[in-house]
Parts: sequence; C-alpha cells; structure tokens
Amino acid sequence: MLIKHKLAKVIINANQKGGVGKTTSTCFEAIIASLPNREFNNKCLLIDFDKQANATSIMGKTFDKNFPATVVSAIKKNDLQSAIVELTPNLHMIAGGGDMAKYGLFLELLYPLKNDTSSHVSETTKQRTFHFSKLLEPLKELYDYIWIDVGPSTDIKVDNAMVCADYFVIPQETKTYSFEGSLDIINVYLQTLIDDFGDDFKGEVLGLLPFLLQPKRELHESIIAQTKEAFGENFTFNAIVNNQKRIDDYPEYGITAIDHHDRKVFALFADIFSELENRIKLFEEQGDIPKNYTYEPKYLNGNKLTDYSRNLNLIQFESKAGDEIGSN
Repeated sequence: MLIKHKLAKVIINANQKGGVGKTTSTCFEAIIASLPNREFNNKCLLIDFDKQANATSIMGKTFDKNFPATVVSAIKKNDLQSAIVELTPNLHMIAGGGDMAKYGLFLELLYPLKNDTSSHVSETTKQRTFHFSKLLEPLKELYDYIWIDVGPSTDIKVDNAMVCADYFVIPQETKTYSFEGSLDIINVYLQTLIDDFGDDFKGEVLGLLPFLLQPKRELHESIIAQTKEAFGENFTFNAIVNNQKRIDDYPEYGITAIDHHDRKVFALFADIFSELENRIKLFEEQGDIPKNYTYEPKYLNGNKLTDYSRNLNLIQFESKAGDEIGSN
C-alpha cells in the first residue's frame, strides 16, 4: 500500500531528435532515484509515453516483468493506476505501446470541435492538451518523482506529456545539429507552449546534459563551449555521458551491474541525478540556477569510482542473465 507524499516532481528528458539519450537518461535517473540507499530511496514512477516503447522494453528486460496494460489503455479507462506495475518496492512503471499512435485521434473524438470560433478552438485545444495531466494529478500524491519518457516529436501526444512536467533536462549530443536542436526545443517548442497556455504551463529547464556519442574531442569541446556561451556556464550539467559500449548493450539485455563497466555507468547517473536534485532545490529556493553554480562529482571522479559509488545498493542488478555481455 502506497503512502501519500507531498506532490511528486514530474521530470522529462526532452529533445526533438531521436537517439540522443532520452530513454537511457530517463531509465537510469528513475533507477538511481529509487535505490534503497539513504541518499536516494525515493518512491518513483516511470511512464512510457512513446509509441516505440523503448523504455518499456529496457525495464521489462531489466526487471523480468511483463506489462498487461499500456498507458493509453489506462487513459481510456480514466484509471492510470490500473496499468501500474511494480518493478521494485520503490520503482513502479506504466508501459507504453503502439496504441499511442492513435492517441491523437482519441483526443479529437473525446473533445470534438463543434465550431470554428477562436474561443472554442482555444478551449478545445487546451482540453485535448491537458487531458493526460488531469488523470496524472492523483498519482502525484503517491510518489516523490515521476519520469515521463516521450517520443522525438512535437505533436498533441507529446504535448500531453510536456504540460505535465515540472522540470526538463535536455540531453544533447555534442554535435552541431544537436546544439541547434536544443536551441529549437527551448526557444521555439517550449516557448510555444508558454505562449499558448501561459501560467498553466509550468515547466522549467534544469539544464543541458551532454552526450558524447562520437570520440571527436575537438568538436565535442567546441559544442560544449557553444552551449555554455548560448545558455550560460551554469546551464550545462557537469556530467558528460560518454559513448560507452555498455550503454549501447542495455536495450538488448537490460540494465545490469555485473562488472566495473556497469558500475561506472551507475556512478555517472548517480551524479547526474544528484546534480538534478541540486538544480531543482535551487529553482525552488532561488527561482533559478545561480551563474556561479557548479557540481562536484561524488560518485565518479574523473573516470574512477569513489567510495560513495562502491556503496550503491545494486544487488538486484548483479545477478541478471546478462553475464554474456562480457567486459568491454
């Protein structure tokens, strides 16, 4: 039986481009936040709002779970709790599925346009856009954090998730087009939601999370410099997700902690989540991230595991049938 908490913080890793680390970040952040270590130990819910259902696939393999219902089937029943599956006592999930492709049509039928007056069009658009948010509200009393994994688009389906968010993290590949994509999602897409819905859209951007997916150091450093110049030094997460082959293996085998390569990934995301929490605290206490803000890594110092990382409780990830992955 879940105990009521203060309202959950809803977090989305957002980018309009696929393959930039959104789902990886979402899964790991939720896992780290829910670990039974004293510094974490949060009640977390992960919702897969992408028709590709990659998060569902990864977490199903990781925890050896099946998902009898999808988020869309639960939405149609007006009962999101009916689709919740317990992965661990601290981590629950609502699965995604291919039926998300028709969610836009479902909203059109649920909230039909009856005339073309601007006021009616505006009100109908708002009803469609905030339908999922309305259903999610009761669950926010049951969790500390809710992550929503979204697809790489800007349609009504993604809008339904985006308006739920309290905070956004922007995963960004360190390559030119991804930098431009980050500019677009912040200055165009999110700004459009602000323009359309005003104070009803409350999401804040915590910062950009760099993903180095190609070992081109000069380009990588150039893009990081561009990012800091465009958004400010304080707007870029300290941690950088490197192109580790092990991360690429997780979608096939599930997330494991069978050797030090895995532990480095867990340590990296422990720092990412810890910095995420710090940034949230600053937003809530000061209204912004101070220009002089820096985060000192606690779990992965350089490329070395610290004592804090060695104390992460990863027992449930150490004995999975993924040992054939081997050492990288």
